[in-house]
Amino acid sequence: MKCKDFEPSIIQEKRILKLCKRLNKFSLDEIETISEIDSSELKPIIDGLIHEERLTYCDGTYYYNKKVCKKQQTSKLPLFFEFHKKQDIEYIVRGFCTDVEVLKMIDLFGFTKHVMNNFYTYLRTVIYDRQYKELLKYYNKSPKLPQERVYMNTKVYLYLYNHKLYVSQKYLANKEAKKHKEQERLEIKNIYLRSYRKVLSRSYSHKFHLHLAEEIWKYGKSFEEEYSALNKMLFA
Repeated sequence: MKCKDFEPSIIQEKRILKLCKRLNKFSLDEIETISEIDSSELKPIIDGLIHEERLTYCDGTYYYNKKVCKKQQTSKLPLFFEFHKKQDIEYIVRGFCTDVEVLKMIDLFGFTKHVMNNFYTYLRTVIYDRQYKELLKYYNKSPKLPQERVYMNTKVYLYLYNHKLYVSQKYLANKEAKKHKEQERLEIKNIYLRSYRKVLSRSYSHKFHLHLAEEIWKYGKSFEEEYSALNKMLFA
């Protein structure tokens, strides 16, 4: 879904300016590809920013003018968030929290597959990164040897702390690491199988660690809990 379908030109101009700031220097082809705005609509906006001295142009390259433009806080979110309405982002987050698959989101809202894959992958990455940081805090205090699992030639490493299962894409090495206790290994097995079945049913071999972390995180949470927690991760 392209930005031109969404917003009045003044909002579009602000988004383009933010994009220019992040890129710093770019060609027309580059910014057209990233913004998903046709050159016929993009070029007048760029020309207007040049007229306002927010951009300069030389030998086919545009430059962001830091001296003229006011300082703006750089968002921690990926660039593609800038080119979608808040309402559309809300629909996507809600779809993610209710396990609406990519193809259904495309049918319901007209998003492109590229857009949906970008958003869903990022949301899974946010969940994985949050639980991984928590894992490292526990691991650094009390290192354990992981339980390994393999799916479609993709290996993940599992760690249990306080009855909570953590996923790591890489092996955490520490000479003082101890094996999980028998009861812990049984708990790991039960939690993993519960989450793995859902991953398996959807054939998620690509980025297996992200999908597994997602299902572990979602288990036992209501929609409201998932939605609230994910919004805090994204926007807090």
